Amino acid sequence: MLMRTRAKNWGQTRISSTCREEEFHLPRNSSLTPILLVALAAVLGGAAAAQAETWRCKQPDGTVIFSDRNLSGQCASWEETPPLMRIPSVPSPGGTPPEEAKPEAGAPVPPAPVQVPTPGRGRRIDPPSDTNITISDVKATPNFNSLLGIAQYQATMVLENGDTEWTGEKVCVTVRFRDISLVFVDVNQVGCMEGLKPLDTRSFTVTYTGMIPPRLFPIRAEAKVDYVKWTK
Repeated sequence: MLMRTRAKNWGQTRISSTCREEEFHLPRNSSLTPILLVALAAVLGGAAAAQAETWRCKQPDGTVIFSDRNLSGQCASWEETPPLMRIPSVPSPGGTPPEEAKPEAGAPVPPAPVQVPTPGRGRRIDPPSDTNITISDVKATPNFNSLLGIAQYQATMVLENGDTEWTGEKVCVTVRFRDISLVFVDVNQVGCMEGLKPLDTRSFTVTYTGMIPPRLFPIRAEAKVDYVKWTK
């Protein structure tokens, strides 16, 4: 008896819940469906328009910000701001159109500096290398004056200009005098010759004067070209 009563109650509950579902669900062919769709579209469209609206808000410090909401309640809609004005182009001086105006003349370019000839480049306009001056037959001769305590060292040599066109206007030679034992004497002396013409060979002497060394020994000399001024 108890089981039948429960089954009966369960059946009534299912029937009443089914009736409630049918009360809240509209049939598909109801005439109210188009009206609801139109109202829903209007609500959504208004919300989208409200979200797309832009406000121009001026801050207390003078800065202007743009927002999608009226932050201070005193913001102006962006659509209410005055339209942008186009600034007319300024005509060029003299009434000449800009495209026809002549550009200003640039500063004059300074001329290129004159190239100074460099010895040994191998071109005809450049002077020859100093190696065209050769030294040969170098001999050293010492002269001692015991009364005055003075010694003179002389180096004789032969200078030759091997160039065929250029003249050695000034040729300077450095001579190093040393004693044979390489202990007491080691001095340098420079001598210069002028006007050594092309393919010319001349004798040349360089002399050094100094104090007599503690002991007298034979002297030897080493000579090398130190400077040449070429002319043509």
